Amino acid sequence: MNEDDFYLKVAYALSGCQLVEQELKLYITEALQLVAKCIDGKMPFKMEGDDYADSSLERLIQTFKKLNDNEQLAKDLNRFKDERNFLSHRGITHCLDYEGELFYTTADEMQERLAAIQEEAKRLRTEIHLEANEFRAHLWFDDITKNG
Repeated sequence: MNEDDFYLKVAYALSGCQLVEQELKLYITEALQLVAKCIDGKMPFKMEGDDYADSSLERLIQTFKKLNDNEQLAKDLNRFKDERNFLSHRGITHCLDYEGELFYTTADEMQERLAAIQEEAKRLRTEIHLEANEFRAHLWFDDITKNG
C-alpha cells in the first residue's frame, strides 16, 4: 500500500459516514413532513428537515432518537459516531510519524478499521431506510383531511 492508497481508503470510509448523515437527514425530513401532514392547520408547526441541514452527526442522532423508538439502532448509531469522530479527527494523524510521514505499520493496522467503518455505514443506511419505510406509506398515501 502506498500513501495515496491509504488516503483514498480513508476518504472512502468518510464518504460512507456522510451517507449515513444524509440518510438520517432524509429520515428526519420525512418524519417531520408526516407530523406536519397530521397536524395540518390544527396548530402551528414550522419544523422542517432543512432545520437540520448543517447539523452534526451527534445532533442528527439525538433528533432521530426523538422520532424513532428503535433503541438498538440508536445505540449502533452512537457507536458509529464515535468511530466516525476518530476517523474524522484523528484517523490520518494517528498514522503519521513525528516527521509527518505515513507510518506504514500503523496505516496497515488501520485497514481493518476502515473496512469495518465502510461496512457499518452501509448497514446503518439500510437500517435507517427500513425504519423510514415504516411510516412512508402514511406520508405519501394517507388522506388525513377532516373528511378523509
